[in-house]
Amino acid sequence: MRRFPHPISRQRLAAALAAITLTTAACGGNSNDSARVINLGDDGLAPFVDDIQSDAAVHSDVNIEFTLFDGGTRNFTSYAGTPLVINFFARTCPACVAEMPEFQEVSNTLGDAVNFVGISTDHRHEDAQILIEETGVTYDLGWDPAGDLFAEFGGIAMPTTVFVSSDGTVIEVWSGVLTATDLTAKIQELT
Repeated sequence: MRRFPHPISRQRLAAALAAITLTTAACGGNSNDSARVINLGDDGLAPFVDDIQSDAAVHSDVNIEFTLFDGGTRNFTSYAGTPLVINFFARTCPACVAEMPEFQEVSNTLGDAVNFVGISTDHRHEDAQILIEETGVTYDLGWDPAGDLFAEFGGIAMPTTVFVSSDGTVIEVWSGVLTATDLTAKIQELT
């Protein structure tokens, strides 16, 4: 067996094998799997999703308490009677950061017709607070550093948005970026 003459050659081989493995995994499967592609963020720090949906069961009961930014708690059932949009985000997710101002825009446009709750999955409260200030989000905000709520609602990638009907039924869990137009269309399906 021939040894590689230089350690860099081994590193290049390892990198090439990793790239082939990732490419094969991303491109494998049938044509129905074509939407299941995860991209790296522009800054290379965190993956984000263009459009990836799970076939996992959706938690359909919103009788769940969550922690507010101020340390208090609230139950999602307190929003009953009005459609609810729950958006999971993190500061390290470029796609999350990009869509948050659009969520705020739709929230402002729809007013009291739809409730919005943003749930940060950042591990540090300070990171979440910085992001809120940078994006100008003013709707209700919660914090889920352990990812328990994210998992309970069937989140598989960031960003994830949960659409809840006015009677408290989870209609859809969407993992991927939503523009203001896409978000508005999905909300119209709730009403």
